[in-house]
Amino acid sequence: MVTRDTPDPAEAVPAPRVPGMTASAFFSSPGVERVYYESGGAGSSVVFIHGIGGGNSSMQWQKNAQVLTANHKVFVLDLPGFARSGARPILYDNTVYIAAIENFLKNVVKEPAAIVCSSLGCAYSTKIAVEKPELISKLLLVSPTGIDRLVNPPNPGFYDSLTNGILGPVLYNVLKSPSGIGFFLYNQVYLDWKLASDDIIKLYQGNLEGSAKGYPVFAFISQYANQSVKDLWGRVTQPARIIWGTEDVNTPASGAQGFLELKKVPLDIIKGRAIPNDESPGQFNSLMLEFLK
Repeated sequence: MVTRDTPDPAEAVPAPRVPGMTASAFFSSPGVERVYYESGGAGSSVVFIHGIGGGNSSMQWQKNAQVLTANHKVFVLDLPGFARSGARPILYDNTVYIAAIENFLKNVVKEPAAIVCSSLGCAYSTKIAVEKPELISKLLLVSPTGIDRLVNPPNPGFYDSLTNGILGPVLYNVLKSPSGIGFFLYNQVYLDWKLASDDIIKLYQGNLEGSAKGYPVFAFISQYANQSVKDLWGRVTQPARIIWGTEDVNTPASGAQGFLELKKVPLDIIKGRAIPNDESPGQFNSLMLEFLK
């Protein structure tokens, strides 16, 4: 795949927005013309991978990436269909995300990288770590899925009703409205509701702008983004660690037991819901630095 650090004028690269990142570019991956990423720092490579959810982006790591730039080359990316990567009316299933991460590691990073990942991003990274171990040196999983959560098979009938009927546009308009985003952030993302500020709501709104941005959401709620790691997690050979939020709603911390039964790794449970790295950044960053040193 071709990395385009100087894209066509029609695809001008926006300035980095994650603190500590000093450069931005697009790369291409099968089925998607461009995927956006930012980078900064120098040293051994660390790649941050966000989870799958409406309005998600590399900004999930806005309080974490910068602390690594003194000793690491840091990359953050918007997965296909999300935020600055744009979206098209295609099926954003697990294979699209796995291929994008794998191509990014091969053709942009070009050396074994430590992965800091969240939710379904952990399942995708685990699969690559097992099947292409030369690409990944360490795994730091944040509220991972793939053992008992987000493992069900796709529901093609539901997906068809979302993409070819009135249900999809109606649902998407509700989801991307300020009240819809606020409800999502207050009830599923943040334990401390004050973190769901007006600026964060506007950020999520911007990430969802454009009708095709609904397609990753439709694929997710139709189970197409799911990835099981039941047969993979126990085969991971790289150093790994798990960090979980105390009050995660969709992926409760009790799910850690399923992971530890298959492979014993250090486990830390810190205050937060879906993204404890954002709610308890000081504690998270200390654990991350200790793991990556």
